[in-house]
Amino acid sequence: MIARKLKNEIILLSCLLFISISMFSQTIEGLYVNMPDKLNPTLSKQNRLELLEYYKAGQGDSVANRFGNFVYITVFDTIQQVVKVKNTPVSTFEMKLFRLEDNTPVVGIISTVCASVCQSSVQFYDTAWNVVPLKFQMPKAAEWLKNDSSIQTNIDKEWVKNQLATSFISLGFAIDKNAIVAKNNTLQFLSEEDRKQVEPFVTDKSFVYNLKDRTWVKE
Repeated sequence: MIARKLKNEIILLSCLLFISISMFSQTIEGLYVNMPDKLNPTLSKQNRLELLEYYKAGQGDSVANRFGNFVYITVFDTIQQVVKVKNTPVSTFEMKLFRLEDNTPVVGIISTVCASVCQSSVQFYDTAWNVVPLKFQMPKAAEWLKNDSSIQTNIDKEWVKNQLATSFISLGFAIDKNAIVAKNNTLQFLSEEDRKQVEPFVTDKSFVYNLKDRTWVKE
């Protein structure tokens, strides 16, 4: 009788532990810690676990990456399910857990590298880390051109457009909604003289793309 009771208690504890692990794996914290190292090669799983624990303890820069640089968490929001990390002096990593219209969880990852100019890439995965077709179309720098015929200048507008042929766009996940914010950094790529001539034609606002029915829609 005692043996049967003990066995039942062990089974119950095992079930509770399994449920607890499953729930943790579906949170932004669990996903960040347990993701494949290849998605964030500057930090190991142990590094990521320690980084979160130190951050929660108020010690935000206590973990060094594989290059010896300290790593910083800039955003860790368990309500909005997003984490943003300064991986190196010139790179950042962002992860956000989305819920599609049918409540399917999708993990978005943005990696940004700032060599001379910041440039981002974005990819989406299911919680088993398979790529999912939630493709985000990276905007082109020319989309930031103003539709304003009142600009008085003798500069050829076709020349201006050609200066924006190479795009440098950085992305970030919105904290409070299922959206991606895009910023145009292309002017930083131009020479100082060209930048002064092109700048009046280009808006400096960021573009916001909301996730609607598995499609990214520009506001």
